[in-house]
Amino acid sequence: MARQETGAVHVARGASYIFLQGIATNILMAAAFAIIARIITTAEMGAMAVLLMITGASRMITCLGMPASVTKFVAEQLAIGNREKAAGCFYHALRANLAVSLPISAAVFLSAPFLSTTLLGTSDKAALFQILAFDIIATAGLLPTLNSAMLGLQKIRRLSMMSIGYMATRQSLIVAFTLLTRSLQGLVMAWLVSELLFAFALFFSVHSSLGPPTFSFSLKHLVKFSFPLSLQDAVSYVYAWFDRAILLAYTTLDALGIYNASMTAFGVLNNVPNAIATSLFPTYSAIQGKNGAEALQSSIRVASRYVCLIAMPLSHGLAATAKPALTLFVGEAYAEGTTPLIILSIFFALTLVSTALSGLLVVLGETVLSLKLTALNAVIGIGSAQLLLPYLGATGASLTRGIVMATSLLTAIIALRNRIRLSFDMEAFWKSLLASTVMAIGVAASQTYHYSKFYLPIYVLIGGAIYLVMLRLTNAIKPEDVHLMEEYLGPRLGPLFKPLEKYIIA
Repeated sequence: MARQETGAVHVARGASYIFLQGIATNILMAAAFAIIARIITTAEMGAMAVLLMITGASRMITCLGMPASVTKFVAEQLAIGNREKAAGCFYHALRANLAVSLPISAAVFLSAPFLSTTLLGTSDKAALFQILAFDIIATAGLLPTLNSAMLGLQKIRRLSMMSIGYMATRQSLIVAFTLLTRSLQGLVMAWLVSELLFAFALFFSVHSSLGPPTFSFSLKHLVKFSFPLSLQDAVSYVYAWFDRAILLAYTTLDALGIYNASMTAFGVLNNVPNAIATSLFPTYSAIQGKNGAEALQSSIRVASRYVCLIAMPLSHGLAATAKPALTLFVGEAYAEGTTPLIILSIFFALTLVSTALSGLLVVLGETVLSLKLTALNAVIGIGSAQLLLPYLGATGASLTRGIVMATSLLTAIIALRNRIRLSFDMEAFWKSLLASTVMAIGVAASQTYHYSKFYLPIYVLIGGAIYLVMLRLTNAIKPEDVHLMEEYLGPRLGPLFKPLEKYIIA
């Protein structure tokens, strides 16, 4: 029992560091996004989505599936005390990724006029792609492997602090450069400068932990394990971007820009379970390396519980406040993105438990199966998009994304149930769903009574109060949850939480 509690606290600490990083990041991103959305047009917002698609494609090709392998093998090798092999895995991957990124960068630079004409409808934007070509070296050749190494080292707190510093620098540069140039060119220059600075900082941190370059880890083993993951990265890229790519084919850059703003807001919500999933992957790898697959069951159940209790109200809250959130932060020009954002948030709430399964197939060595499932879900998404997008536009794109969320959860459960004992905390799911639904109805009713986008903080406070009351009425919070929180806070802050127990436990 003590070991499980310690493991839960370990995951909670790691997730909370990333979660707090996410909060700080989201605040910085929201502030910068609110400013640049008022400087650039909705068409330029669509063009930014196109540039991000190219960056994602470059990262997919460059990484060779190695970042996830680096996290897994570094965590496993350190768990058994073999630091030299952990270092060898990292340096092999970094060298390979950097080598692949250079010709890709050159290709984008040389084809900039063609890309500008084909994707943006004008040759005047070629400079955007030329600057982006240099950014590819940092964002695709360096950052994925460096981030993965930090996760494998389980230096999550340090990574979070560094990421906050990086994001503060990045968003400040984005605002400054965009104001100076009054165009996307300044924004892309800010990407390049900030990512290079972050890459150097991460490298020195990893180097100080793993030591000088060594290549003692088997490159053949690394490549063999990573190859299915590289295919999965390709399929995952399609999975991540198919809705926006098809939307661009059927509509305009303006429509894509509005939908991209909705997806950006949804990404803020998605950061919460992503923080938990990011922390779980190296933890699952270490547990698997030490004790085998059977030891993962309790961790999966604990993860599903806290994902539901924390992220469920956030998803319902975003659905209930979609219109004031969008219009307040990015302007009235993006109000059409309200319906897609509501749809995304509702589907997200119903499929939250998938977070507890994140990375499990890779941890269990089922990389080929993971690839097949991702490909299947991508095909379902593309097929759904072809049916819905021509008639429903951005609403169809959000429905398609929701369908894929649901199929991803179902296929993951089916694939894992014969390989590991799955145990979800369904009581936490239903109680948090009920509490969040009542909360959303209350927030929607308050907007009906008196609506103003400037009342968004008040709507948030109303929703939070209703959710906490509902948790108490449904007896959703258990004494062990309070004990976990006290253990997490430690001997200094833990006693301060004790007086709150009578208010949250029925």
